[in-house]
Amino acid sequence: MPLETQVSELAVSPSKGLDIQRIEKQLTSMWSEAGTAESSHSGVTRACTLNLIVYTTPEDDASELDELLNRVNEQHPGRTLILIVDRDAKEAKLDGYVSTRCRLLGGTGKQICGEQVTIEASGPTVETVASAVTPLLVPDVPVYLWWKDIPHYQDKLFDRLADTADRIVIDSSAFDHPHEDLRRLAKMIEDPHRELSVSDLNWGRLTSWRTLLASFWDVPDYRPLLDSIDTVEIEYVPPQSALGEIAPKALLLAGWLSSRLNWVVVDKRASKNERSAEFNLKCGESSVLLAFRRGQTANTGMLSSVRLSTKYGAASFYVGLHSGGTKLQTEAKLGAEHLVGRLLTYERRSEADRLSRELAFPGRDLVYEEALARGAQLIL
Repeated sequence: MPLETQVSELAVSPSKGLDIQRIEKQLTSMWSEAGTAESSHSGVTRACTLNLIVYTTPEDDASELDELLNRVNEQHPGRTLILIVDRDAKEAKLDGYVSTRCRLLGGTGKQICGEQVTIEASGPTVETVASAVTPLLVPDVPVYLWWKDIPHYQDKLFDRLADTADRIVIDSSAFDHPHEDLRRLAKMIEDPHRELSVSDLNWGRLTSWRTLLASFWDVPDYRPLLDSIDTVEIEYVPPQSALGEIAPKALLLAGWLSSRLNWVVVDKRASKNERSAEFNLKCGESSVLLAFRRGQTANTGMLSSVRLSTKYGAASFYVGLHSGGTKLQTEAKLGAEHLVGRLLTYERRSEADRLSRELAFPGRDLVYEEALARGAQLIL
């Protein structure tokens, strides 16, 4: 049966600073009223599987975020703390209000509800937000931080919130300066003085690509040829914000291949022009040419194709977008005659589905971290 999400709000009168006790009392009163209403309506069940801290800014579309969180709450009801932070404002502000997010089970009349605290902070009060969040976290359930911005190395608010989180979710597709921001993120994760468990929504968008590429190794007849790969060509469309830089998706995929196949960058020098960049990698005694090619489509920041080739055209293995980006085409070409290909529907998940997936895993994603580190090595 379909789920219907209902949202109710109860304002918390702002005062000087944020009164945490007042917010907790409002939450208690809200659930008490829901329990009283249960006598005349169907049951209301309060559920809390996690804490989700959402860092956002006034520039974000509030209605889109609200709709996304409604869908996420269907799978992960809990306590959501939305921080709307305006760092550029001169006037100090720290307001808050509480609300419920309920999913109505179709046909039963029963509701399963999570709760939400929204905090609006601006000006000098931004630095105090972390101290307001910590006492509002529900104990004994995981804490996730969805940082809807670029994590900066010396951002005190990010550091304080990250210290409370079991996992941090970012999206590298939104980076303004992909090369600089990816390299900074890799350094933050590698920093021995930090314990950051980071996941990237952009990494999730590569799942189908990684699955199809890895499937070539499932065919025993392909493996001897795959062991002799000497050229990798990745075609991408650069992000609109940085047309001269390689798209984060392409760097992450190259980093994944490098880490899984034990390829290492020989040196930092690369052949580069406005259309391509080439790197020399090593695997034991073998050399691999890694080439990034800039494509031309309307979808910026996208990955277009990946081709793995062996010497003298003995074999090539290909995955690429097809049919206007709605399908993925795979191809294995052995010599001049043997051609095997498939055309698969490209799974385009919503951002709510991608975030929900990340909220199912509280631990570190070591494969992503290794791919990010290797990808960062390719940035000049």
